[in-house]
Amino acid sequence: MKKLLTFTAIIGIFVLGYYFYFHHVGRLQTNKNEIFITSADVPPPFDGIRIVQISDLLVRSENCLELLEHVIHSIHILNPEIIIFTGNLFHPEGLRFESSVSQLLNELDAHLAQIAILGYHDLAHEETTLNVLRQAGFRILDNNSLQVFNQSQIGINVIGAHPLNDHETMGHLLNAHAREDRLNLLLMSVPTFSTVAFDYPIHAQFSGHCLGTQDTTSQLAPCFQFYNGTYQFADRFTLHVSPGLARFHTISGLLRQPSIDSFLLMRE
Repeated sequence: MKKLLTFTAIIGIFVLGYYFYFHHVGRLQTNKNEIFITSADVPPPFDGIRIVQISDLLVRSENCLELLEHVIHSIHILNPEIIIFTGNLFHPEGLRFESSVSQLLNELDAHLAQIAILGYHDLAHEETTLNVLRQAGFRILDNNSLQVFNQSQIGINVIGAHPLNDHETMGHLLNAHAREDRLNLLLMSVPTFSTVAFDYPIHAQFSGHCLGTQDTTSQLAPCFQFYNGTYQFADRFTLHVSPGLARFHTISGLLRQPSIDSFLLMRE
């Protein structure tokens, strides 16, 4: 009996320690994923340029503000030329932190551009999200594109998709904005319709996490094939699905670490 009580106490201490670490320490330890995008279409002025992606912060509490502060510090260390945000900034409970989030995001500094798209969860409070991102210097792409230049007339082309696009709308968007004479990067809040990009000169697609809002066991769900990670297709198209920054109130969510994704453009 005494051994059983001792064993139970040890297990209890281990579980509590595990919970304490991941809830209070691990949530601030961000994973930094380094991905290389190599292509002959990378313009010489962009050879070695760093792009940092953040996604799915879903601010809901002061803990999220502390995480965002750590994330911004990590981005400063990476010293990126371009920062992209691929959607889902606020949870409805976190709208009261609008001013604090705005102040923190204003500390971001990219040498060439800060570009954002909206996620599905941003649509319920679209005006607030747009105001915060714009005040922080982000250019919002809503089914349009942006040319980014680096001290040269040869630039790259960034295309941003609206989260409610369907297959036909995506085709129209890429037909209108994908350029044969540019390195084309596509931003989408989830990896929906990533196969559409195969028919266009898209070199890389950056997407956010699916957040469990779709049924991942269904073949119709956008996350069925590409849940998170980096996928390479025929050495010409790279799809990256970010794990995101948000943590969820589940056992698996507790163990997830926030992720910052860093990409280096490399010319072949």
